[in-house]
Amino acid sequence: MADSYDIWLSGAVASVAHITLLLDRFGSAQGVFCAGAGVIRSVEGLTPLEYSLLTTPKKEENRLRLYDFTVKHDISAIRYDESRYPKRLLDLSDRPYVLFVQGRLPKEDAPSIAIVGSRRASDYGQSIASFFSGELAKAGVTVVSGLAMGIDGLSHHAALPYGGRTVGILGSGIGVPYPKENWRLYQEMREQACILSEHGPEVPALKQNFPHRNRLIAAMSDGILVIEAAERSGTLITVDRGLEQGKEIYAIPGRIGDRNSQGCLNLIKQGARLVTSPREILSDLAAFYPAFARYSTYSSQISFNLSNDEAETEKLSKNSENDKLGLAEEEKVVYDLCRLDAKHFDLLLEESGLTVGKLSEVLYSLQNLGVVRQSIPNYYCRCAEGMLQ
Repeated sequence: MADSYDIWLSGAVASVAHITLLLDRFGSAQGVFCAGAGVIRSVEGLTPLEYSLLTTPKKEENRLRLYDFTVKHDISAIRYDESRYPKRLLDLSDRPYVLFVQGRLPKEDAPSIAIVGSRRASDYGQSIASFFSGELAKAGVTVVSGLAMGIDGLSHHAALPYGGRTVGILGSGIGVPYPKENWRLYQEMREQACILSEHGPEVPALKQNFPHRNRLIAAMSDGILVIEAAERSGTLITVDRGLEQGKEIYAIPGRIGDRNSQGCLNLIKQGARLVTSPREILSDLAAFYPAFARYSTYSSQISFNLSNDEAETEKLSKNSENDKLGLAEEEKVVYDLCRLDAKHFDLLLEESGLTVGKLSEVLYSLQNLGVVRQSIPNYYCRCAEGMLQ
């Protein structure tokens, strides 16, 4: 069981390789703590910050403070040799020495999918992330991500209502959420879901911690779904770690020429599984989890109509969709004008020919029906559910 010395060591040394180096030399975290400053300085390879934290005269004060912090904030410190330690992480050559947990760990036999993507997600990406995450969580899948802005945060948020089936993995110390804009989400996940970190309390959100954190996101999942990623994106580090671990990679297709689509399009070219519905992922999970057997024969329903009369084809498609949604005449007009890319109210006003009052009334109705949403003030777009189901 992790004790105050283990917690202190995890806070003083960020690198698993460096912790291993110290344990090999001194036998235990307490052995490291009791070693003299001169002996510690004889260990080659540690960073200046690590030397400083390991040898400071205040290390006893630091040890007690960090331990008190974990107790006060209901943080579980789980060492790798404990039965509670997630089995998914045990196969990692650089598994965390101590794992810090707030909330409840997911069940070992529960399926999980990592959802990752751009921090600057488009309206399209935001809608897709919320839709896929919500549908997967509703079906019983745990959604794993990194609590970042954009796709990560949206995925966590969409999964929360379905039994809190989501895990957020930090690149900062436990109890030090990053970014600050996701503080409220962090609080909700701490109470309803699960927060993990390999870093002890007070470890700041250092740039070098995040790429290394991504191996844990990959390891805690059965597969990785990428929703919007630039060609040179940090998201692709998670994909690389997943490939090293033999995980299935899924990618959402995007528009050619869109910067946020290039990463996904390249992944698809390289063999990632193109998906357009959560059911395709659930179908794959059926091979390993009997509870998803009902999805085992699912196949994508994409079809391409090659009719020369494109206008008539589009009209028939719209009529079919509007009939399914049961929209009134003016609602149909406005819904047809909305897309996953948001449109300003003034543009919808011009295209629909409605009055300001009537358009406001129709948009309010469509939002209540859950088929249109206001992405930012005065900009409206379709919800992904209306496009994909």
